[in-house]
Amino acid sequence: MGDPLPYTVTVELPPSITQETLRYTDSCGQPGEIPVGRQVEEALREGARRTFTTVVLPHEKTGDAAPPHYVMKLDVRDWAFSLDKDALYDRAPAVLRMNAIARMYDEQGTLLRETEFKVNRMERLRLERVGRNCDYIIDPFIQDTAVELASKVFLDARVAFGEQPSSSPVAQAPQLDSPNLSSTAGSSLGTAPSGPSSLRFKALLLDENNNLVLEGGEHVRVRIDIVNTGASTVHNASASLTGTPAVIRQFPATTLTIPPLQPGQTKSLEFVATLPPTNKPQQAEIRVSVAESQGSAAPPQTLSLTIQPAGTRANDVDPTPTPTLPQ
Repeated sequence: MGDPLPYTVTVELPPSITQETLRYTDSCGQPGEIPVGRQVEEALREGARRTFTTVVLPHEKTGDAAPPHYVMKLDVRDWAFSLDKDALYDRAPAVLRMNAIARMYDEQGTLLRETEFKVNRMERLRLERVGRNCDYIIDPFIQDTAVELASKVFLDARVAFGEQPSSSPVAQAPQLDSPNLSSTAGSSLGTAPSGPSSLRFKALLLDENNNLVLEGGEHVRVRIDIVNTGASTVHNASASLTGTPAVIRQFPATTLTIPPLQPGQTKSLEFVATLPPTNKPQQAEIRVSVAESQGSAAPPQTLSLTIQPAGTRANDVDPTPTPTLPQ
């Protein structure tokens, strides 16, 4: 997410977050509980520490501590989890939705910015091949959702601060956007664009069963989170894929139109494909580009991947690589 911003921020999380659980029924009809709150809290705290030079949590305050430049209050308003265990025996579709609000105050307590964030994540969950084969592998799904929410929250904070470089002197805190400006931000993004485009984006390659192994014949998604860091609305932009022909031709569409983006707003797009079958590991690349109609473009990103034969176990291969960002 870049270098930490040079500000001291108190981050307040409601105590109720850690007690939040989501209830479901496993494949044997037994009730289960997911302690989702702890993972969300950990992701939000880690996101704060990666975003600001100094983060103070309420229980860590001391009398000698310097007053913060800002106070951020986070509140998770709504949770929803559904698991369709009857759809497929060992790959049950699951949906997790979260709705949160972040409010930023100055040191006098004046509300400067209020932003609502929504996460709607869908995966197919495998059954654990142990015991009665009743339990689903849910923890990675919950963790990814929590990280996605935290990334949205703190990318929005960076946009609000204008992405101040870490070398800037800590003289005085900048004025933030109007509190009426509401935006949703994408997953942790790459470096700021060097060209004239005001668009930035992050590309992620997601496999169907969430085991970080890309197998021939498996459904994959290329998710692109695009944010408008400029001061005016961006119209007529698009995202496109190029790369290894055997992989690219598996996508029904290789170019998608980006809806108009207001300043600070984020939109997410997904390209979906089925990986070609293979009898041995195959190297491939997917290059992701985001461009505006007048020709300006964000720096492209490259997703390097290895397609494994179907049935390859997760501990036999390296995890799915992260995208290669431009220097």
